This record gives sequence, C-alpha cells and structure tokens, in this order.
Amino acid sequence: MKFAITGKGGVGKTTFTALLGQYLVQNGQRVLLVDADPATSLASVLGIPDADGVVPISDMSDLIRERMGTVPGTSGAYFRMNPRVDDIPDTHCVEHEGLKLMVMGTVPKGGAGCACAINTFLKTIISHLILYADEWVLMDM
Repeated sequence: MKFAITGKGGVGKTTFTALLGQYLVQNGQRVLLVDADPATSLASVLGIPDADGVVPISDMSDLIRERMGTVPGTSGAYFRMNPRVDDIPDTHCVEHEGLKLMVMGTVPKGGAGCACAINTFLKTIISHLILYADEWVLMDM
C-alpha cells in the first residue's frame, strides 16, 4: 500500500506520517517512510539519533554521478533517463525501531547549473517505490 500525505503547511503531515508508520510496524507490517518534504524533519519526529546527520539522496553527488552519468549541477550534459534505482531503498535508508526512512532532500535552486539530473533521479526513485515496493510506503510531502 502506498500513501502520499500532502496538504497545507503546519497541519500535522509529518506527525501523522510518523504515527501511522509506527502503528503499522507495531502491527507486523514492513514500512518505508519517505521524507519528500522540503523541510525535512521526519527523522527528528521519529526520534532518530543524530537526525541532522541523515544525508538526503539529493545531496549524494557521487551516487547521482554514478547512476546518472553526469556531474550534478553542471549544464549542457547528457544523462541517463532511466538510472538503476532498485537498490536505493535497501542501501540508502536509515532504520529505526522497525521503520526504514529515506530522505529525498531538495533540488537546488536555479542559477547553480542544471538540476535536471538530480530531479530525474529523485523522480525515478519515487516511481520505483510506487510501482515495485512490496511494503507500505508512506510519503511525507
């Protein structure tokens, strides 16, 4: 089952996502939480130690360079439109009390080169999770 929790800022989306994830895990479900909110705070709400140290996928420039075939933030480069992402949920998540958390991060603002490769990489991960993940996926957006 996949859920995207969206809405106006300050209404409790992150809190709801964390509570629902904890409830599902307590009832024997496998759960992946995705922090796709620009104000990444799901790790803190979950009580993950060193929550500020959780590295967002968008900041993993070596991973993006490897998978996309280009340096993130450069202009005029070709890059892969279908990078391999099937291993990302297992290898780039933080696990805490039975929950898996993946922080997507934000795409840099304009003026720093093309954000196309990063954006495509994040979109491909989300598409993979929606189509192929065999666990509960709760996206805090």
